[in-house]
Order: sequence, then C-alpha cells, then structure tokens
Amino acid sequence: MTGDLFHVGHLRTIRKCQEYGKVIVGLLTDKALAGYKEAIIPFEQRKEIIEAVKVKVVPQNSLNCYDNLIKYKIHLVASGDGFEPEELDAIKRANCKPINIQLNGEQKGQKLFSTKQIKQKIYDVF
Repeated sequence: MTGDLFHVGHLRTIRKCQEYGKVIVGLLTDKALAGYKEAIIPFEQRKEIIEAVKVKVVPQNSLNCYDNLIKYKIHLVASGDGFEPEELDAIKRANCKPINIQLNGEQKGQKLFSTKQIKQKIYDVF
C-alpha cells in the first residue's frame, strides 16, 4: 500500500481485509516509491495514520512483496486497485492467494475517490 492522502477507500479496504483475519499492511517506503509514484506524505507519517486503524504496518522496501510475504507468513494478499504482473508473480511464488477488493466508484450511494482523483481535484483548484 502507498497510503498517501489516506481516504475512505483506504479505510474501507482495510476493514474488508479485516473480515479475513489479522491484517498486516506492507507500506511502501519513500525509497520504494521513487520512480513509481510520488507520495505527498512521508513514510513515517503515512505509517502513523494507518496504524491508527489498529493494524500492523511493516515497511515494504520494494515493489516486490515476496520478502514480506515469507517473513510474516502471509496467506492472503489483498489489493484495492488490482495487482501488477510482478506482484502476482511474487504472490504465487510465496504460495499466497490474491484477493482483489475494488471499492472505488459508488458505495452506498456515495462517490468514492482514489488518491489520484483527490490529487487531481486539488491541482485543479490551484
């Protein structure tokens, strides 16, 4: 997870994951995000925000999640916005099951926004 500009989509994804059991969030470090995405909020602050939801947060030092899957003995891997091919390869190599939890769009009659959409909306205002 990047967890930048934490919003209700992140919260609902984590809550949905909690239905499957204990949740461990692999949070991409600033270094892991370099060249992939630009986070507005630094890693330590993103970590603190996500931990407030009462989940364990561990550093994800690269886009490849394999090491964390093995280290924390993960069985299920969830994503709120789909998996990249290299993520699916790592998940399969670690004998984990991928679960796609797509919550963006309409939920309970309410429009949900992605971080990308929120950033665009902010940029449009300024």
